[in-house]
Amino acid sequence: MRPVAALPLAPLDRLRAEVRSASWFAALGEPLIPGDLADAEAYATALDLGPLTVELARDWPQAEALLKSRDWSPAWWEREETMRRALLGQAETLHGERALWTALTELTTDAGEMVHGKAATAAARMGDAAKASVHVAAGAASQAVYQLAVERMAGARLAGESASLFESKFRLFAAGRWPLGIMGSRLILF
Repeated sequence: MRPVAALPLAPLDRLRAEVRSASWFAALGEPLIPGDLADAEAYATALDLGPLTVELARDWPQAEALLKSRDWSPAWWEREETMRRALLGQAETLHGERALWTALTELTTDAGEMVHGKAATAAARMGDAAKASVHVAAGAASQAVYQLAVERMAGARLAGESASLFESKFRLFAAGRWPLGIMGSRLILF
């Protein structure tokens, strides 16, 4: 058995600072700008599910209706989960399960509290949001923080990965968007 390296906290500290400075949910429903499209294209490319067009949900009721639709492709979720599990295995090998999970839990707990407040603010500003949708939005944002933390703690992208799946997803959230998922050949952002 190889000795486990000490858990380097610098990557998590940098991510914690990025989480604090992000514009969580501030651009929901706003027209897409070139940076949003570039991040969406990087995310779509990293998903490696074929060509995807980017579409926008305009408001909370439309986002909620899309989330309740049965037309979602499970492939994007499966791709993310496959990547997350592989990266988590690498990170656990490098840092040990206990120290890694403790650090990830602290980070995602702090991030979760903050993003929930940001989602609630966005919902109040726009109106017409179901209370449960605020929790779903905050959960999705917290998951994005967790996924990126795992990727960074793994220390390397997986072989053959051209763009960072979790970096591009996090950038969408940090720019104020919420990537809702894939329907058919469409990446839906809010």
